[in-house]
Amino acid sequence: MWQIISLCLGVLVMSFGIFAFPRIVLNKPLKISKCKFIKLLLVVCLVYTLISLITTGTIKTILIGIVSIIAYRFMYKISQNKAIFITFIYIILLMITEFEELLILKKVLEIDMDFCYNTYAGSLISNTLVCILFIINTFILRNFLRGLLTEGIENNKKIIMLLVLTFICIGMFFYTIVKEYKLSDDIYLYLGTIMVLLIMLFWLIRQTIRNNKITREYEKLLEFMKTYEREIEIQKTLRHETKNSFLAIKSKIQDKQENEEIIKYIDEILKEKIEVKQEKYAKFGYLPANGIKGLCYFKTQEAENKGIIVSINIAKKVENSSIYKLDIKEEKEFGKILGVFLDNAIEASLGSDEKKLGIEAYSYNNEFKMIISNTYKNEIDKSKIGKEKFSTKGKERGRGLLLVKKIVSDNDIFEINTDIREKIYVQTIIVK
Repeated sequence: MWQIISLCLGVLVMSFGIFAFPRIVLNKPLKISKCKFIKLLLVVCLVYTLISLITTGTIKTILIGIVSIIAYRFMYKISQNKAIFITFIYIILLMITEFEELLILKKVLEIDMDFCYNTYAGSLISNTLVCILFIINTFILRNFLRGLLTEGIENNKKIIMLLVLTFICIGMFFYTIVKEYKLSDDIYLYLGTIMVLLIMLFWLIRQTIRNNKITREYEKLLEFMKTYEREIEIQKTLRHETKNSFLAIKSKIQDKQENEEIIKYIDEILKEKIEVKQEKYAKFGYLPANGIKGLCYFKTQEAENKGIIVSINIAKKVENSSIYKLDIKEEKEFGKILGVFLDNAIEASLGSDEKKLGIEAYSYNNEFKMIISNTYKNEIDKSKIGKEKFSTKGKERGRGLLLVKKIVSDNDIFEINTDIREKIYVQTIIVK
């Protein structure tokens, strides 16, 4: 009877780690009420206890994994692939934690293996220690695990399939190690195999992340090229129409029509002409041809396609400013700062009622200043401006601004100023 009670208490303690893991990794609150969560906790503990009493080894781990996948989907309303990905990462990390406990017991505390296997294993103390070590390991690896989820690895079917197969292999080797460790220290072959499997898995994940980044860059480049091609077609049409209009006017002059009729014809043409975006963007030509001009052009197109009103004012004097004196590294860093500010401005203005964005650039004593201004909706605490993770876009945002802060701290040539004016959020980039 006591053995069953101890097992139930041990499962309850381990459940804390099971439910804490997705909370730490996903970094978002539960999507269900506290009452439903308590009910789910009791049901999961009961199912885990039954699984522990009936099965052992790899079968037990697989069944626990299936229950965890269902629980995670219900608690956080996430996709099936993401639930599978999180569950398998959880189980692999749990296996590593349990082996850490085994090493501590034998190598550090020098406890007899018979006692560990026959009395200590599965007890309340054992599960409590494993749970503590597991949460510590999760906290240490939380940024890495969040990065995997941010990259959308769980949407890659090949990765999910390989993760499942790797998990099954590691589970078989792990339980073999547990059995062999009781009799012998000759387990290095198994450990080596597990390490190779894990290295191969995470190498593949790393390559997938790189490929995803390259794909996104090409998609952005393709989108820019499509936008540019559309503008070229508009320009061709405009030139063709203008040429025809001039030919018509020339014909009227040659036919010696009355001046009033010619002027009236010209007025009609002017009324029909629509403003071409390329004329509006011509001021970007004062910026250097080092990617900055293209970035401004592309982001402006993106903003206007989303219904944002964009105002542009680039002074001709910037052609003689410090922006033309940047080296390759400084150009890249400036592009990152500008990209973050433009992305933030577009997203913030899109959520506002006015939906306005301004891009200005000036030069004073050869010092370059670019001003990005936008309307916004959220209330802003001025005391938080410039601090970590602050953003006009709400909670859990502003990580791009952390990148900007690091770039500015590493490059004395850049300076950033922030100001708020009548529901307008203003960011100024200064190249000294």
